Amino acid sequence: MVSSTSSLIAPFWTRVPRFFLFPLQPSALWRVLVFAAIPALGAFGTSPGALVVLIGGLSLLAWVFLLRFGSRVLHETSVGRLSVSDYSPLPDDSLAHMPYKIMALFVIPAFFVGLIAALLGETMGMLANFAVTVVTPAALMAMVVSRSLGTGLNPAASWDVMSGVGKPYALLCVFLFFLSAGQMFLVMQMGEAKLLPLFMKWQALQAAAQQAFQAQDEVAFEAAMEGIRNFFPAIKPTLAGVIWLITAVAMHFTLIAFNMLGYVLYQYHEALGLEVEVLPGRRGKAPVKSQSDEESERIAAFIAEGQIDQALEVAYEAQRLDPQNIAAQERYNKLLHLAGKDDRLINHSLRLIPLMLRNAQGKGALEAWQRCRERQPEFRLEEASHVLQLAEAARANREPKRAMDILNGFDKQFRNHPLLPEVYFLGGSILCDDLHKDELADKFLLTLCNRYPQHPRVEEALRLRDIIRRMRKNAASAPAA
Repeated sequence: MVSSTSSLIAPFWTRVPRFFLFPLQPSALWRVLVFAAIPALGAFGTSPGALVVLIGGLSLLAWVFLLRFGSRVLHETSVGRLSVSDYSPLPDDSLAHMPYKIMALFVIPAFFVGLIAALLGETMGMLANFAVTVVTPAALMAMVVSRSLGTGLNPAASWDVMSGVGKPYALLCVFLFFLSAGQMFLVMQMGEAKLLPLFMKWQALQAAAQQAFQAQDEVAFEAAMEGIRNFFPAIKPTLAGVIWLITAVAMHFTLIAFNMLGYVLYQYHEALGLEVEVLPGRRGKAPVKSQSDEESERIAAFIAEGQIDQALEVAYEAQRLDPQNIAAQERYNKLLHLAGKDDRLINHSLRLIPLMLRNAQGKGALEAWQRCRERQPEFRLEEASHVLQLAEAARANREPKRAMDILNGFDKQFRNHPLLPEVYFLGGSILCDDLHKDELADKFLLTLCNRYPQHPRVEEALRLRDIIRRMRKNAASAPAA
């Protein structure tokens, strides 16, 4: 089906100058300048060792801040917000851990490339490195969209992005290659111009001290040692300035790359099964209210004629124009399920289910969850609070088995999460009161009491455990029939 919306979006290769200008927007520029100053502070360490540790540690902190903002740039651009001033004012907590996932996305494949080179030789290592380099942009896009490191490391997810973009993906890789090469060139030029002279001077001082020592020239040796002692205090301002400049350049180019990747997702959103919020000609305007009756009739007519793609297009446009309209969102979700658009169904459901839960539509949220489970048995919600709310909705809907299915694996997916005590208590209550599996319920409650002895739920858990204990004792003492 020819996209009626993606065709309105200018190709990414026509916007290259704008990508380079993107980090110069005030909201982006101040972040680059401030974040780049963080590692520069490490240049004022009191000793060479402290200097190295401080610069390394502060650099890591600065890049965590920058990558968090870069992830938001990629996400916001992918939904059509092309200027930082258009970004949502609400914080996106789902991106909080994205910097660490991005680092892992680069470190883990690099480890396997090194392993391949060690086991199979340098040629195979070079081929593996080339493959990783080509796949990484798609993996990064898939990971930021899904918020999942597992998705980023999944070759199938990367292939979906690459095939969805098509041949222009090769052009994207070329642009990113030259972008990286340009960054490296500038960094090396700055290092050669500013850092190399400092390094040469340090070597000269060490050599002078060694020669004076060998010649037993105390005057020359003391002069050399005095120069060594004064070297680091003297170069600190220069070193801080160079570190700040190099880091700022690297961050500038990084934001260019994130902006470009987000725009590629935006341009090919329909092929990739993604939802966008802003399209050309729509910016700055209030969402248009859908004409639900007319749209329902058109959709029904298309379905009756077997034209599912056309029905999907109408439903897509309706829910896009009114993202808070639950009826339109649910209708589109059902059509995605009917049409077998599994990837789009999963992505859409991750937004629909929380929307329904916020609006106390637990039954509809459960139905959307079930549609996803039919197509992807390992489907899980991304937010711990949403999992707990959905399980509570299932219990309220008298579906205790489904509630336990929703809770299954929570402790592995959200290790050490603050909601774990609530999950253990809910699971124990369902097992005891609804499913009558007292022994298993007691294990849930015991885990809660042992792991979180100060939690408010412990008192209730102890009472429930006491009831279970008395019931089991009465059952054991009752005469056999």
